[in-house]
Amino acid sequence: MKKILFLALFTGWIISGAAQGRIRIAYVDMDYILEKLPEYNQALSELDQKALKWKAQVEKMNKEIEDMKRNLEQEKVLLTKELLQEKEEEIKFKEKDLLQFQLAKFGPGGDYVMQKQNLVAPVQDRVFNAVAKLIKAAKYDIIFDKSNENLGIIYSNPKLDISDKILKMISKEKGKEDRAEKAKNRKKRRKKEMTEAQQKRADLAAQRKKEREEKRKKALEERRKKREEKQNKNKEEQIEKTSGKIEEYGDQLTPEQLKKLQEKKPELTPEQLKEKRKKEREERRQRILEERRKKKEQKEQNKENENN
Repeated sequence: MKKILFLALFTGWIISGAAQGRIRIAYVDMDYILEKLPEYNQALSELDQKALKWKAQVEKMNKEIEDMKRNLEQEKVLLTKELLQEKEEEIKFKEKDLLQFQLAKFGPGGDYVMQKQNLVAPVQDRVFNAVAKLIKAAKYDIIFDKSNENLGIIYSNPKLDISDKILKMISKEKGKEDRAEKAKNRKKRRKKEMTEAQQKRADLAAQRKKEREEKRKKALEERRKKREEKQNKNKEEQIEKTSGKIEEYGDQLTPEQLKKLQEKKPELTPEQLKEKRKKEREERRQRILEERRKKKEQKEQNKENENN
């Protein structure tokens, strides 16, 4: 009675306000909106698949209980009182499990109800956001949810239905989110491709550097071999030249000249010549230091003699 009276007074207030041109009213049909949203229908379909599995489990448990009861009825005359009581308690235990399972899955606070609410919540948020934007843009004063049975709406003018407007706004917002997500994925993909390209360039540069290093080592090794071959060839030519002179002038040379010619060393290589000069410089430096040391000692000796 109070509900009817409240609705009557509220309706009269709306009509009075509308007559004075001060109130803008509209309504949405949440059930209609949910049916039109693909993501909600897909999630609901997945939930229904779970519910079918739960129902199959209920049927299986129920069949097991019925079989136990039937078997007990057939064996009842053969069982002792204690065994009969034990089987009856087992059936009651199974029935209790079945009831708890049904409540856990399909009860008021069960998995099906809670998961469905979780599915509806994001969609409701989208609808509320769209309604808030529409209220701000079109300056509505009141917007009802037609699917809410507590309102007790008997008649509603289709002209006041803004459900399709809400769907368009949700679709537009969803499109923006999808485009943003695609842009984000493209950015990640480009970054990954750039990273892969950079890695390929780095690998290619490392490979080229390795090839250049191997080529340089090979060239140095070839030059070294050529230099050694040239040095060996020069030594052999020098030896042949010296041997030829000995054979040509051997009878005309004195024993001292012959010995000196035999002991004559072949021409030095650049490395040997460099080492020889370095050794000579070191010997010359040592001689100079030794001479300075002797002069210093002599000077000190003379000074000491003068003092005495």
